[in-house]
Amino acid sequence: MFRIWCDQPLRAHVLHCCIPQVKYPIIWAILIYQRVAPTSLRERCLFKKSCSNYVLEGAREKGTFEAFRRLRERIRRCRPGYAPIDTSIAGHNDLFLLKLSDGSFLEEAELSERLKREFNLETQVA
Repeated sequence: MFRIWCDQPLRAHVLHCCIPQVKYPIIWAILIYQRVAPTSLRERCLFKKSCSNYVLEGAREKGTFEAFRRLRERIRRCRPGYAPIDTSIAGHNDLFLLKLSDGSFLEEAELSERLKREFNLETQVA
């Protein structure tokens, strides 16, 4: 019978001992990516917290399933085809929204520094 890292037969009731261990290869893969991938590739992220950091945080804090959930969410949302929304029509001159290709919205606080520069948004110094 097929065995996973926990030296027990593969059955649904024993997966609880095996699945948490899968998070370590995920974490290692992300850390290698962050060290090896060119800066031009890593800085294309739309979000303030990069996709790799977002997934890494999920893997470290909540494990494998959370890492894959976050990865799926980011892949769904992080695609070309975003566009700024003019909120001044609705009377919200201080609000900046970016509509993503999947129809969801990002507020200015969630945008990466690259996009803030691209749209000439002032970064507030705390």
